[in-house]
Amino acid sequence: MEKITLLVNAPKNFASNILRLKLDNLVASDQTDVLLISYHNKIKNTADFPVFSIEEDEDPSFSQLLSSISTDKFMFFNPEIDYPANFFSQILSTDEKKPERENGSLWTESLIAVQQSHYGLCGFQAKTSNEDNFLKESALFEKKEVETLNTDKLSVHPESSIELYRYAVKKKLNLVEYSSRKVKVEYLTNFTELMYACQKQAQKEFKLFPALFVLFFLFFGVGAAFNPALFLIFLLGMSAYLLAITLEAFGLSTIKKNGAILIVLLFLFPFVHLVYGLESLMAKFKKKA
Repeated sequence: MEKITLLVNAPKNFASNILRLKLDNLVASDQTDVLLISYHNKIKNTADFPVFSIEEDEDPSFSQLLSSISTDKFMFFNPEIDYPANFFSQILSTDEKKPERENGSLWTESLIAVQQSHYGLCGFQAKTSNEDNFLKESALFEKKEVETLNTDKLSVHPESSIELYRYAVKKKLNLVEYSSRKVKVEYLTNFTELMYACQKQAQKEFKLFPALFVLFFLFFGVGAAFNPALFLIFLLGMSAYLLAITLEAFGLSTIKKNGAILIVLLFLFPFVHLVYGLESLMAKFKKKA
């Protein structure tokens, strides 16, 4: 099993023996390297662990911290948190069993990307329970994926763990989180099955955005052929919509396939929105009838 690096924000009265004991209790000593982050000379040197030292007048970027990490994967580790006994065994076994979908076809990757996006509406991701939220700052990251972000603009500070987590979630990075109940994330990779699932979901859960998208598309799209004012409104509305899905598609495709799935997503998003919107509107009318 390959090692991971634990980034530890060193407290003022840091004791290396306590950290060692904690890692031993979590059965993690042989699987982890430790990199201490020392702020304002709290820790100058330690024979036990390497130190990434930040002086009082320095503001290092996260890129500089990444260059000090020798392993392919890393996480923030807070010695003051009482981690579950199975924390490392669960999170590392989850990492080992990561789906091979990264090597899938462009079409498969596009269908998965739609399900990962809030814009896709048909999300089938497993969600961790709220009781595990305090462990989010200790998510496991892949160094090469974090390097695709603009980490030069992220500075290293005591709250970097939360900032990086939120940034990574926003950019749809693959990361591994601890969950008290291990749930395998399943994605639909057949287009027909995905559309059927969207229809079923739309019948049960009405969402305003796709319904408004369909009504806007039909009303102003037809009206644009007869009225210049309606044509202008339709043009502005669709331009704003296309800009929104282009930005989302660009973000997803940059992380996953270096832009290769961008065009596919630009066709998939409107199609999913039309299917969901039409189905949810029809379900509404049936209930009122």
